[in-house]
Amino acid sequence: MTFHSLNYAFFLVIVVAAFWAVAPWRLVRLPLLLVASYFFYSRWEFWFLGLIVFSTFLDYGCGQWIHTAKTKRGRKLGLLASLGGNLAVLGYFKYTGWAADSLRALFGVSEGLDWVWEGVVPVGISFYTFQTLSYTIDIYRGVLKPARNFGEFALFVSFFPQLVAGPIVRARDFLPQLELLPRFNRERLHDGLWRIGQGLVKKILLADVIGLYLVDPVYAAPEQYTPLMHLLALYGFAFQIYGDFSGYSDIAIGSARILGFDIPENFLAPFQSRSVREFWRRWHVSLSFWVRDYVYIPMGGSRGSEWKVSRNLVLTMLIIALWHGASVIWVLYGLLQGGAMVLERRLEAYRGGPFGTTKIRRAISWLVAWHFVAFTLAFVRADSLDQLVGVFVRFGDTFAVSPWALTALAFAAATHYLPQSIETPIVRGLKALPTPVAALLFGTACGSVAFALARDTPFIYFQF
Repeated sequence: MTFHSLNYAFFLVIVVAAFWAVAPWRLVRLPLLLVASYFFYSRWEFWFLGLIVFSTFLDYGCGQWIHTAKTKRGRKLGLLASLGGNLAVLGYFKYTGWAADSLRALFGVSEGLDWVWEGVVPVGISFYTFQTLSYTIDIYRGVLKPARNFGEFALFVSFFPQLVAGPIVRARDFLPQLELLPRFNRERLHDGLWRIGQGLVKKILLADVIGLYLVDPVYAAPEQYTPLMHLLALYGFAFQIYGDFSGYSDIAIGSARILGFDIPENFLAPFQSRSVREFWRRWHVSLSFWVRDYVYIPMGGSRGSEWKVSRNLVLTMLIIALWHGASVIWVLYGLLQGGAMVLERRLEAYRGGPFGTTKIRRAISWLVAWHFVAFTLAFVRADSLDQLVGVFVRFGDTFAVSPWALTALAFAAATHYLPQSIETPIVRGLKALPTPVAALLFGTACGSVAFALARDTPFIYFQF
């Protein structure tokens, strides 16, 4: 049940209506959301529910264990049980297939590999694994008390708007919201509808059009197209994956807001960044800050010698890359991101002057960062090393780009770089419309999106 399907529209309307009908009664509204979330997740594969229920029981129990342990050793054992259990499940379903393929390719090993998982990776497993781990780690650190009961924790793990592809929500932000009596709010309703509509436009009218008419043809047969087409495809995929994933996040945030919940922003105009480090503070923010707080800082962060800081940066980016996917391409992507961050630190001493005025330095910094991000995103799009090489070195003489793709790309770029001073009054004015007018506009927009839907393309981040 994808966010841009009619099935999800019907599902959301039913859940929202039922939730607000029983909102005053805590013992009804929370189980309602839990059942709805489990139903939503089961629509992919029913057996996926077993994994998320296992993770829920494991970390609820480990959280209680850590909280009640009398000794530091007992608390550490509880944390290790959580880390070991979650990472074992994630590792089995996501990484054993890659390990088996590597053994076959490198050493010709074919016997004794029947136990590895080479089927589909359970949808959302990377997201809810990190989400539940933050719960037990925060209890261990003493910054969070355990959930009041198992049901509340189960809802935190499985809350359907952000279950499949984030944003990654932390228990200390979500669980307190369950204590509040929800109040229906016109402003929140309009804001939620706006975010859902915005997300649908990003996904279907921009990302899917760019992918279908520009990116996919070039990656399918790179040897047929001119270097300019390859360049457009590189730019195009950057805006395709941004529109696809930020569109999902918009719909998730909007769906939650209509139900009275706040979940964190996940994108902050990332292509306006003037460095790779700034890019990762703006792109997939919930993941970047999760890894910063639970991996980078515990390793030492920016403290210590320059060599240690460089090591921490590279290892952190490798973890982020391998979280996304298990392949040599992802390893290379992580090394490139970490290496770029290390290089930026080395060059900071020269920021005072080689490019003249501040505006010129900012423009050059943005230009370099943008092209590095766009070019390395080819590692995300490529299905194999051969395809990746082809995108950079195999050219033909065909230049044929759809005007629909160019229009979508131009619109995506224009709106992304639109100044806040212009964007904010427009958005505020739309949200201030009377509810019937807002509903009519929202319905018209959704109808136009549905009419334009040429194919039911999955969200890119579902594969992570």
